[in-house]
Amino acid sequence: MIIVKDIGEGNIEDIFKVCSHSRLDDPLQRTGMEMKRAWLLRMLEEHGPCTKIAYLDGRPVAQILFYPEEAVPFIPDPREGAVVLNCAYNPFPEARGKGAGSSLVRNLAEEAGAGLKCLRGEPCSIIAAKPFETGEGLSMTEFYSRCGFSRADSEMYLEILGEYRPKGEMAYEPLEEDGGKVIMFYDPICEWGYGFAVRVRDLIHEIEPGYPFEMIDPWERPGESARRGNRQLIVNGHVIQSFWMNRKAFRREVEEAIRG
Repeated sequence: MIIVKDIGEGNIEDIFKVCSHSRLDDPLQRTGMEMKRAWLLRMLEEHGPCTKIAYLDGRPVAQILFYPEEAVPFIPDPREGAVVLNCAYNPFPEARGKGAGSSLVRNLAEEAGAGLKCLRGEPCSIIAAKPFETGEGLSMTEFYSRCGFSRADSEMYLEILGEYRPKGEMAYEPLEEDGGKVIMFYDPICEWGYGFAVRVRDLIHEIEPGYPFEMIDPWERPGESARRGNRQLIVNGHVIQSFWMNRKAFRREVEEAIRG
């Protein structure tokens, strides 16, 4: 039996039993977990619950993380009443196909029409999602499509009480200060974010030992992110598009950026 619950101080640790279930004792992962815990507690205090957990026979097996677009300090001109669905995750093969993920999204959509706590009880206009493919289970694009989301250029969306309005991406204009170094923005709302940033740093130092590397939390320093078009990784004034796990393409792109 699937039961959906909002996150609160009493069950906050259940999030990590889903997302970090295989790395709960990893020191690097635990640093990311501490960052996410702090972010979740701050969001609970300032906006209300922004995560839902699905329990299968009492065990946490899936989660969705969402928040008001207006709560993101580095997004200019947030859409009124828009909620960002940051991720949906069910890592357990034995729990897939039992409705955990779809129950979470359906629960969010139903509450969005009546009024979400994270929107001060006001109804939601749209839910916007950017599918992130983990390579586990069903494609996230396919999952969101099955949940009723439509596709736009850079995101997927579900209209609740409003009409979809695209959110254009910001442009990156190379800054002189970005030359000769790496700027890496890591996301504290995902416990994997800090660890990914450390792995990117290590990979780049394999390519170019000692190359200056700066890691920035965009929620703490939103102006630095906005000035760079909210891009995640910039090397010597060049935006890196390749994901670090695609080692060959990533290495080639970083080497070209360092050479200028």
